[in-house]
Amino acid sequence: MAQRKTPASASTKSGGISKASAGKAGTAPKSPAKAGAASKSGAKPGSTKPSTPTKVAAKPLGRPPVKKKPGKSIVNQKQTPWGLILTTLLIVVFAGGIVTYAIVNHKSAASTDPYKQPEIAAAKAIKGLTYKAEPDHSHVGTAVKYDTTPPTGGNHSPIWADCAGTVYPNAIANENAVHMLEHGAVWITYKPGLPADQVATLSKLVTGVDRMAMSPYPGLKTNISLQAWNYQLFVDSASDPRIADFIAALRYNSKTTPENASGVTCSDPTFKKTPSTFGHPIFQLP
Repeated sequence: MAQRKTPASASTKSGGISKASAGKAGTAPKSPAKAGAASKSGAKPGSTKPSTPTKVAAKPLGRPPVKKKPGKSIVNQKQTPWGLILTTLLIVVFAGGIVTYAIVNHKSAASTDPYKQPEIAAAKAIKGLTYKAEPDHSHVGTAVKYDTTPPTGGNHSPIWADCAGTVYPNAIANENAVHMLEHGAVWITYKPGLPADQVATLSKLVTGVDRMAMSPYPGLKTNISLQAWNYQLFVDSASDPRIADFIAALRYNSKTTPENASGVTCSDPTFKKTPSTFGHPIFQLP
């Protein structure tokens, strides 16, 4: 009796397919790694779509990376000496302030010294007027040699000549006259022998006027001269208009009078009664 053929099982068929696939030329069997990758990529079992292979980042070409030097410790780093810098700046500023103060104070002292005031504009406008600063102003007990004739300032007698509008008929001592200039007086001097009418013209400018005095002066180089502290003017005639200009600009001017303090007077009745004579100053009153 003939044997009956049994149909091939699924496993046999499956194995036949595998053998056929493997028998194709140039086809390599899948590696276990790829199979694992496929399972990780989430491909469904039995799917015929191949899984996407994982990309591997390419290494950059070129020079190898430079190794950085290890940073310095904060403790070992050199700290900026801000305290020293600030102290130095303060010292420089303080020193500069002291120097500036000294300069300004020196200039201020010079400008407020009543014996060293600059020439005023009104005096500069008078043609022929001369200005000479006379810083010396001490009281002395002996005769003084002056650098101007008649004198316009300098050391002098403690006793001032009366300058409350006094007209002296005779010459008086320089040392007493200079003291009245310090009080703001204008002293008119004239050459002995000046015509009487000119003497009378000058007398009208002086008589009874505070901070004014007048006297003859031996050896005067012109007919008339006018003196105030630091200022002088020589003229030849009593009618010269510059005489009035000189008096207006310099008589008891606060900017030219060294002793301009309140209460300083120009009156001295005792001296007026018994005045000094030329070359013989009075250093104390009787």
